[in-house]
Amino acid sequence: MNSTLEKEIAKEEDKLTVASRTIDVAALDRLYADDIMMTTVLGHTGRIKASMLDEARRGIAERQAATAAGTPIETTYTKDDLQVTGQGDTAVTSYRFVVKLTGAGLHVERAYRTTNVWMRRDGRWQVVAAHTAFVLNPAQVARLAGEGD
Repeated sequence: MNSTLEKEIAKEEDKLTVASRTIDVAALDRLYADDIMMTTVLGHTGRIKASMLDEARRGIAERQAATAAGTPIETTYTKDDLQVTGQGDTAVTSYRFVVKLTGAGLHVERAYRTTNVWMRRDGRWQVVAAHTAFVLNPAQVARLAGEGD
């Protein structure tokens, strides 16, 4: 990354990564604009910040309940292939991330690709639009193509 803008946005993405990894609801609330427009992996669209924050709170509660029951859930969140472009008060990022959840009888691993649109408002950067999609592994692609049946 060469430009000052790209470096600035990469730092904001780092903050978003930490907030996502630790489920820091207050940080997510600051980083996502109140009027954010989202497209989810299931194709739902809208201005759904409140729903996103509620989902984060549910994740915290579920992990706390599992720990209290003696069946903690280990979570990892890795992010790579960050690409940044922008001009002025607007920037676009794209990256891949993988979430893994493991615990008693639980092993989930999902890969995603996200595109965020960042805008500087009142002197701070916020995500104003985002789109997240599943990244399929070769076996999933084969099943969808009818080759894995």
